[in-house]
Order: sequence, then structure tokens, then C-alpha cells
Amino acid sequence: MREDEIHYSVRSFLKSRDWHLIAGQYPNGSDDELLALNIMDPELARDDSPDHRRHSMNKLVPDLVALKDATLLIVEMKPSYSKSDEEKLLEILGDRRTDLIRALRELFALLKINTSVEVSELLVVPCQGMTSGATRPTRIDFGYFDVRGIGDVAFTKPSSINTPELESLS
Repeated sequence: MREDEIHYSVRSFLKSRDWHLIAGQYPNGSDDELLALNIMDPELARDDSPDHRRHSMNKLVPDLVALKDATLLIVEMKPSYSKSDEEKLLEILGDRRTDLIRALRELFALLKINTSVEVSELLVVPCQGMTSGATRPTRIDFGYFDVRGIGDVAFTKPSSINTPELESLS
């Protein structure tokens, strides 16, 4: 399957289970439905310089961000397992977590999204989406969307996390 088909299928799957899509970016950077969540490096983006290339250095943009109650999914998608996407998710949740929280607060304010908990207290679950049957490691802290065909998606929840929101994806 192509990356855009995987992306479309995961979006449809989440919507059908009452997840609120809050940010996303289709492959090649185009999206008519959602704004992108731009996780910026504050050291590079702290002035009013018109040099957009400098501001995009060290910027991270997840493929899809979805919210249900106090659980937030950050999803990266490729036709097969991507080590670089896994590393990107780990960076977002590790060294760049402060930048993630700042970007989420700004986006939530812009979109007027209210949550039952403060943004910094959301349960953030990293996820990867790929063609079903793709060889991948199984991290206990990651969720996996296995796309068998357009609109045919299965979700494997992280074994280290058990919430009603994640159960709704099973």
C-alpha cells in the first residue's frame, strides 16, 4: 500500500471510533482538512526573522495527531516499518517533550479545544501505521495500526498502557 492510502485509512478508522483529529499532514505536506502540528525548536524560532528555512530547521511535524478524552495519539505512517519514524516519535516524547507541549497548547488555543486535563498531563501514545504484515519490532510503549486495505485497519495497543480510549480501538 502507498503511504497516502495508509494515512487515509488510519484517519477514517480513528474518526469511526470517535477520536477527534486535531492535526495532520498527508504525505508531501498537503492537507485540506487539518493544520500541521509544528513542533519548533525555540532557539531557532525565537525572533521575527522572515527566513522560513531557518525556522524549519529542527522542526518536527507528526503525520497525525488524534485526541479522545485525556489520551493523545501521535502517529507516523509509512508503507513499511520505519526506524527513523520510531526515532522521531521517541525524540518528540523525550528530548523535545517541552516543545511538543508548547506546540499543543498553541494549537489547542487556536482550535479552541478543551481537555479534561491540562495539556502537559495528557497521556501521549506514540503510534506507527503501516501495511499489515510488515515486519516490525514490538515496543510495549507503542501502538501499531496495521492497514490491510483501504478502510481495513487493525490496532495493536501498547501492552504497557491500558485505557478505555485505547480499548475503543480494538
